[in-house]
Amino acid sequence: MTEEEYAAALVTFIGEEFLPSEQQEELTDTTPLMESGILDSLRVALLLGHIRDELHLYVSPAKIDAHHFKDVRTIAGMLHELSTESELEEKSA
Repeated sequence: MTEEEYAAALVTFIGEEFLPSEQQEELTDTTPLMESGILDSLRVALLLGHIRDELHLYVSPAKIDAHHFKDVRTIAGMLHELSTESELEEKSA
């Protein structure tokens, strides 16, 4: 997946799962997730489950912080980087 595809998938999931329907359209890939209260520790755990189950990526505990979960664009960049690393590992194995 491209970074943009990850971002679109995340905006959809976060909007549908964590926001009331009238606020879903306001969510963009640059909306501050922690600062605005959209993400808290429980919702980060739910998001990580979605990333693992639906996007098939594992996010290490070292990357679970406010910096990496600042907004959808930041998360998508991290996921794209993880998927690229995973592809390189598979090719070298």
